This record gives sequence, structure tokens and C-alpha cells, in this order.
Amino acid sequence: MPLDAFIVGIGETRHAPQRDDVNTTEIAWEAVRAAIEDAGVELNEIEAAITASQDFWEGRTISSMAVNEIAGATFKAESKTASDGTLALVYAATRIAVGFDTLMIVLAHCKESQADAHTVEMSAFDPYVQRLLDPDETVLAGMQAQLLDISLDDRARVVAAARRRSPILEPLDAASVASSPETSAPLRQLERAPLMDGAVALVICNAAHAKRLGRPAVRVAGASTATDSYWSDRDLRSAGTVQPAVAAALADAGWADLPDRVELSAPYAHQALLWGRALGASGPAAFEDGGLCATGGWLGGRPGVVTGLSAVAQCARELREGSVADGRAIAHGTTGLLGQSHHFVCVEAAG
Repeated sequence: MPLDAFIVGIGETRHAPQRDDVNTTEIAWEAVRAAIEDAGVELNEIEAAITASQDFWEGRTISSMAVNEIAGATFKAESKTASDGTLALVYAATRIAVGFDTLMIVLAHCKESQADAHTVEMSAFDPYVQRLLDPDETVLAGMQAQLLDISLDDRARVVAAARRRSPILEPLDAASVASSPETSAPLRQLERAPLMDGAVALVICNAAHAKRLGRPAVRVAGASTATDSYWSDRDLRSAGTVQPAVAAALADAGWADLPDRVELSAPYAHQALLWGRALGASGPAAFEDGGLCATGGWLGGRPGVVTGLSAVAQCARELREGSVADGRAIAHGTTGLLGQSHHFVCVEAAG
């Protein structure tokens, strides 16, 4: 089903390793305020909100509780996805496509600095057997990297490319990545995306609202999400649902092929190479020339949960500016251990 939803407002906070200057509500409001100002609407005009956050990172159940009001959802519909923000956008765009809502906020927020990453990640494991082994995602990523046998040089080049393109983090060369301390063999510390704090918000609407607002708009042309088996029940050498998810998103948008502008989100360098291969790329050169991740993506300093929606936001900015040659872009987000779920969103200039 064609989504035909339009991004008319974009807001993104400053991302940093520790934003102690703001609490969850305040950092989310930074993004929402910028988005509604960009769209030229008032908060009370918003009809519904879809947010993305994780209870474990927030240290509370119902992690969206702190943002309902500032997302425009007082006495209105609000739903949360415990996932990357791209899935929240898919959900919101679908509500607009079927006529449930006409003007919405999509918000993703996370403060990774306020929780212990090992404890958070261990909560994703089977409580009866696996948690007793005290695992986390880096342990699994090391197992996966051993199976893939991708060279340290290639992995380090991907991280160096992300850091060089990042507007958030200081540049690093491949040698610095390769010589950083070993974590879970064969991985090095700097091969993992850093823990960050930040938020992104989008204002999206139907065609009639976009026309009324008269603001530069970007069309959400298509999207797809696909979830694979739990990590222990699948082949970790495989890219999983990357290929079926991207194929479904392209079909939904009516596109025959991938656009030139692709934003791939991966928390580990070897996963970027694995998933990039599934999209037709070969080796670290695709990241060094910006073909797969011109912003640096997750490895370039976006917070988990937020990174995919940040990719959508950046693609939308470039489309509004007219800097994307064919007027199309696709953004990717992922959720779950070792990329159990993959989400793709196709966006295009609204003409």
C-alpha cells in the first residue's frame, strides 16, 4: 500500500556522550520544538504521536511516559515502539495512509549515558539459561565476527570512514581503531558505536495538510520492516532480513532499484560490511566514498534507538535542499540482538 505521507518538519538535538544538562523530557522537547517550528504548526494542532524508546535505557517501565505531553499527545492517541525510530515512522505513516490521522509527531529519544550497557543488553537474553552466562551484545558480536572472518583492517577502515564523515565525533584513523583494546575477540573497543544521548523528531502529515502548510516537504514513498528468528536460531553469517526488507520497501515505493543515497545503520563495523554486502556493496570502499553512509551513521555518533530516524532526517534535509541527484533516498534502522529486525524507509522529493 503506498504510504503517501509527508515529512514537513525536522528537529534533531545535539548528540553527545553525556547530556547531563537535560533530562529525558527536556532532550525530547528540544527535538519536538525544532520540528514543529520547522513545520510551522502549533503543538496543540498535532493529532497523535508515535514515539520510540526503550524501558531499560530509561530505567522505567512505559518509557514514553515522560514525553507524551511534549509530543502533543495529551488526551490524544500515543503509541510507543520499543525499537529503532524508523519503525515508529513506518507506524505513523501507515496511520496517515489509512486516514486515522492527518498531522502527527514521530519522536525517537535515548540517553544511553544513564544506564549500564551490559545490564541493558543482558535483558535481551533468555533468563533461564543465557543470562547465567553474563553475556551482552559485544559478546555475541565477537562470536559473529569470528564466523565471518572479516579482516581487522577492513573493519577498522569502516570505523575510520564513519568518524571522518561524522559531524559529532572527532576523526580517527584505521590504525587507532585497530590498536584499541580488545573486547570480545576478535573485536576492538572502537569497532562498536559509542554510547550517546540524543533525540530526533519529525512532523508528518497527509497531502492536504502538506499543501496547506506550503513548507518544503519530503514524501515517505514506501517502507518495510522484517524480523528474523532469535539470534540462537539463525545463521549469524547471514545478513538475515536485510534483503527481503529492502526489496519490500522498494516495491512499496514503486522503485525499480536502490537510489544513490543510502543511509545504513550498524552498531558494529563487521555488521556494516555484512549488511552492506547484502545491498550490493563490496568492502569498506563503499563506506569510505560515502555511498552507504554519508553521515557516518550509528558508528558516527548517533544514539541507539535514534540512529535510524536520524538517518531519515538527514535524507529529508538533503532532499529538501535538492542536493540528491535523483531525488530519492533510503534510510535503514535495526532493532534487536545482531540485527534481528531491519527497517527501511524510502523518501523522495515531493515535487
